[in-house]
Amino acid sequence: MKLYLSSIGIPAAKDLAALLGKPLNKATVALIPNAIDYHSKRAWEFTINSRTEYMKHLGFAIETVDLKNYTEGSVLKNKLSKYDLIWAMGGNTFMLRYEMKRSGFDGIIQDLLSEGIVYGGDSAGALVAGLSINGIESADEPGFAEEIVNAGMGIIPYSVLPHVDNPEFSKVVPTFKKLHRNENIIELKDSQAVIFKNDAHRIVNGHVPPLF
Repeated sequence: MKLYLSSIGIPAAKDLAALLGKPLNKATVALIPNAIDYHSKRAWEFTINSRTEYMKHLGFAIETVDLKNYTEGSVLKNKLSKYDLIWAMGGNTFMLRYEMKRSGFDGIIQDLLSEGIVYGGDSAGALVAGLSINGIESADEPGFAEEIVNAGMGIIPYSVLPHVDNPEFSKVVPTFKKLHRNENIIELKDSQAVIFKNDAHRIVNGHVPPLF
């Protein structure tokens, strides 16, 4: 099992390359955009293009895989199996979590991880990998999602809390920590990522990436 979870983008690119076992310019990425499904069509496309340019700047070959286009996990698995990295973008955590459940992503992610594919995500994409997203409501509107799913995917036995040093998250951090006080929480600054490899994990430091 290999994961790379961050607050914003990829702050430590060399560490991600090491996790992938290849240079970034030799790696392929499936970009999951559903955390920004609340955007207008024009804003959605602009944001996707900006993130695509950012990933290409790092060297990746990238393709957007919109979970709204899938209703069967087996079909989605066949699509995602050809990539080295699955990256879930930040945005509205509840919208992303809903689409992961509805599309069957929940049911195939463990198989994909067992094949050596890396799961990565920033902000919402990091949150959904953990045990729960409950407590993030003051930052993300739950009502944007067709169904509210508070449980995370549970890929890791932790709850992930990004943006702990970001003033815009100042109301979220204490609420989230209080709700999850009986759980193990991984706290990430905006310049940090946590890397999981099998049963071990470590936090790496870098720079807040200049997203295009």
